[in-house]
Amino acid sequence: MINRDFWYDVLRSGAILGVVMALSHIAELYLLAYSGVDIATMSIYFLLEWLVAAAVFVWLLVRFSRQRAAAMDPKYGYSYSLALSYILMISMLAGIIVGATNTIFIGTMGYDTYIDGMVGRVDEMRALYVEMNIDTLDSSFNEMVAALRSAEQPSMLSTIFSSFNSYLFAGGIIGLVVSAFVRIKPQIINTEDNE
Repeated sequence: MINRDFWYDVLRSGAILGVVMALSHIAELYLLAYSGVDIATMSIYFLLEWLVAAAVFVWLLVRFSRQRAAAMDPKYGYSYSLALSYILMISMLAGIIVGATNTIFIGTMGYDTYIDGMVGRVDEMRALYVEMNIDTLDSSFNEMVAALRSAEQPSMLSTIFSSFNSYLFAGGIIGLVVSAFVRIKPQIINTEDNE
């Protein structure tokens, strides 16, 4: 049975998940566009950070789902669909927080600086390919740079919508599995005295 505690739990868990994922996303953005770390080292850090963030995302979804299941009244149980709905809701809230934080962070650091950082990464990739005597992708790199230079800063709403969809999809995929493990069948309580 859904009550006010359920919605409070959705907001609390979604906010915690959102803040953790937003910090992770800020770290990724900083590494990618604002840090002076060379591309090889950045790639290693980026991969490690992404793996840790993915593990934490799954762990938090499982943890929050188990807590929610334990808080439910045993006579009503905790159905698969309710567990999946809970996971989807906290994932959507997390996506909104990440999208808003992304826009605020890039706006604070400077969108032009962000574009310059991304163009710098493309130039580093081009230099790596030149070192390996692979120059057939030069036109592709030029197109990437031109696309970056001509891109307008997305609005907060479009960034939130994109992040919302990403987290809804990720939470949905994970939720399909997690919900099967945290669901609880309703317990029939026998009120008759067996004396």
